[in-house]
Amino acid sequence: MKSNYDCVWNVCASVRSTYTEDGAVLLDIEKGLCYSLNTVAARLWNSLEEFRSGVAFSSLIDAVSRQFDVPRQQLEVDVSEHLEKLEKMGLVRRGSAPMYQQST
Repeated sequence: MKSNYDCVWNVCASVRSTYTEDGAVLLDIEKGLCYSLNTVAARLWNSLEEFRSGVAFSSLIDAVSRQFDVPRQQLEVDVSEHLEKLEKMGLVRRGSAPMYQQST
């Protein structure tokens, strides 16, 4: 399995979200399941949704770090763990980061 640092993360197309002052609620319309997110997890989800075509882990950390006063290393660990949980629930997908080639 690729490291989170080498991946692009995408929100699954079947997931819908709504936000409240307490966080967010996610609905997987294919499975008919709802999930609730606390305010911190909702901010991460919102950052994921902003990049519907996929977001590199480092860019996601950059986006979330602007919202929280947490050491970057701790944020990387916490976000990585949360993304893996979301992936196991089928709410996000991990893809390969695009490889860029130099022209010769």
